Amino acid sequence: MKTAVFYGVGVGPGDPELMTLKAVNVLKASPVIAVPRSSDKGSSRALEIIRGTVGLEGKEILELPFPMTKDKAVLESSRKQAASLVAERLSQGKNVAFITLGDPLVFSTFSYLVPFVRELSAGCAIRAVPGVTSFSAAASLLALPLAETDERVLIVPAAYELEKVKQALSAAETIVLMKVNKAIDAITDLIVDSGLIEKAFFVSRAGWPEEEVVTDLRTLKGTKPDYFSMIIIRKNG
Repeated sequence: MKTAVFYGVGVGPGDPELMTLKAVNVLKASPVIAVPRSSDKGSSRALEIIRGTVGLEGKEILELPFPMTKDKAVLESSRKQAASLVAERLSQGKNVAFITLGDPLVFSTFSYLVPFVRELSAGCAIRAVPGVTSFSAAASLLALPLAETDERVLIVPAAYELEKVKQALSAAETIVLMKVNKAIDAITDLIVDSGLIEKAFFVSRAGWPEEEVVTDLRTLKGTKPDYFSMIIIRKNG
C-alpha cells in the first residue's frame, strides 16, 4: 500500500480564481476533503470556494469540529478528536486534503492538527500547499506594496492584546492587524494617537463578492465589522 498523505491546502482568501493550480490538482486527486467547522451554522466558506472548481462528487467530506474557545483543554480535546478522524482515513491508504482559507501555515487550524496526526499516523506524509493570504489579497485591492527594499512587515492578531498593537505601530514600516472586529474602536484610537490614521485602510472579506474597503477608519467607530476584517498600515504608502 502506498504511503497516504495528509495535505494542508490553502484555497486563498475567497475568490476561487485565486486558488493555485497545485491546490486544484491536489484536491481533485484526494478522495477525502477535510473541512474545519467552528459551528453548525451556515456552510463552510472554504468548501464553497472549491465546490465549483474541483467538483466534490464521489469524495468524502469529513467535517472536523473546532470550537471557538480559548479553553486549552477543550481545544486540545477537539484537535485530538479531529486528528483521530484524519488518521483513520490515512490508515486506509486514503489521502486527506484539509482545506483552509488563505495559507495553511499562517494562522490556520491545520498547523495545530499536524503534531497530533503525526503522532497517530507515523507512516504518513504531511505536506502543505501554500495559498494566497487574506492580507495579500487586501493589499492588492489598492495596489499597495506590503514591503520594499529593507522594510519590515509585522502581522499582529489584534483581538487579544492592545499593548502588542501599540508596540507594533512603532516597530515596522508595514503593520497588518488581523482579527480587528472585536476591538475596532480601541484600535482606531491607537492609530489616530500614533498619527497614522491617514496611512491606514480597512478591508473586509477580501476576495469575496461582498468585499469592502474603507480608507477613513474613523467612519468605523461604533460599528461591528465582520470577522474576516483587517487593517493594513503602510507608513511609506
